[in-house]
Amino acid sequence: MPGTPHEVVLLAIRENPELFAEVFRRVVGTDMPGPIEVIDSNIRFAASLETRPDLVLRTPNAASKWTIIELQNRKDDSKCRSWPLAVSVLLQRDGMGDVVVSTASRSVAAWAKGAAHHRGERGTSLGLTPVILLLSKDQAAALLDPARPELAIFAVWAGCRGHGPEARRVAKRAIELTEALPAPLRDGQARAILAMLSRQLLASLKEMAMDVDKVPETKASRAFRRFFEERGEANGRRESLLRVLAARGLSPTKEERASIAALTDVAVLDRCVQTAVTATSVGAVLAGAGTSHRRRAAPAGAAKRRTVKKPSGRR
Repeated sequence: MPGTPHEVVLLAIRENPELFAEVFRRVVGTDMPGPIEVIDSNIRFAASLETRPDLVLRTPNAASKWTIIELQNRKDDSKCRSWPLAVSVLLQRDGMGDVVVSTASRSVAAWAKGAAHHRGERGTSLGLTPVILLLSKDQAAALLDPARPELAIFAVWAGCRGHGPEARRVAKRAIELTEALPAPLRDGQARAILAMLSRQLLASLKEMAMDVDKVPETKASRAFRRFFEERGEANGRRESLLRVLAARGLSPTKEERASIAALTDVAVLDRCVQTAVTATSVGAVLAGAGTSHRRRAAPAGAAKRRTVKKPSGRR
């Protein structure tokens, strides 16, 4: 199942597909003529068969009218069949386009080149060779550009898979560049970057950020410190909320407990604590905070899991 880094990068591309074109130009050296649009990535061959790539971009003014984007940091044998299927449908409908497999792993890059090549017993062959966008650690420097701080998300995806010195360097530099963005974009990108980091790397950065006497405070360490302080305050408010609920005999369900754990805004948590003093249910507390323990409908354009519907077997 795709993890947080996968979803963070997908969201960044979906909200601003021009970012992917810029990464592609810097790493591969080829332009993607605009305008670039995100379109529905449900690709149907028939009512009984459907595949969903990570993202499909439309470039109506280019020779290649569409581009399938797959973020792939692990080998997945199901792609051996789903990639040719998706391409055959789009080829029939719009002409030939491109499949771009973006990965931070050299072994996955090598696998992807031949993953969709098939050969029958008597020699019939079918092959699809995607374009490989290898965002290795060597490419991270090209994506840590002060002129385009929004590219830092891709650098983190490429260079922060571990928790060693190089991963710390990339994360710190990415946060420093993010500080140059306007406030709403800055806060959103900073949280997205931190969500992509491993627990070990976060622990290391927290130690660095909170010990202001050990190192001079830079923009990055200041941003990390602010994040960890806010998270610490939020944790304390959540514990207070749970204690008030327990004292009043209100026991959250598993879903309600997950909703409480997802609350990070200190002001919202303060309202929840105040509401919990008189509320008759946990649901009322969460409703007063502008949230609900019920699962919300996915927003328009949000990524869904790729599904393949098999024929029922009827003729």
